[in-house]
Amino acid sequence: MRIPDRRYTFDLMTTKSAPAISTPAVGEALRAYVDVLALADCFLSELWQSAGLTITQLAILRQLREGPQPAGRLAASVGLSPASATRVLDRLEERHLLTRRRQSTDRRCVDIELQPQGEAILGGLRGLVGSPVHRAIEGMTTEQRNALIAALGQLRDSARELQLSEASPC
Repeated sequence: MRIPDRRYTFDLMTTKSAPAISTPAVGEALRAYVDVLALADCFLSELWQSAGLTITQLAILRQLREGPQPAGRLAASVGLSPASATRVLDRLEERHLLTRRRQSTDRRCVDIELQPQGEAILGGLRGLVGSPVHRAIEGMTTEQRNALIAALGQLRDSARELQLSEASPC
């Protein structure tokens, strides 16, 4: 499906038949989302070059800073299916960034724990600090920042819920 824009045109591709965009406002929101994603390119490139991590791997390590977590809850918290999470956790465990430990009371349950090497990588990432996005957020009023936090949180939570219910990676 094509979404026209004054600046450019892009296609929204899907492998499933998708409903048409319901309103012009939804199309505008999708274009704004893509524009913001483009701003993350430098961060994602730096993340890969400096730490060899994908954004999903980073999300898992950040979540583990809160303490050990069951694999299923960890997967759900970052919007992954159990099968996808297993592959990502395998890669992180191979690099000694986290460990898996079976629970003694129920061997089917696996707890995931951040290791010192994983913490060191997290501590060394510059991330978005000092970036144009960081400076733009600093330039917002408290009300604007709070509205942004609420809207992005709602978008993240709703999209993750739909992603898991549809068993879709994207």
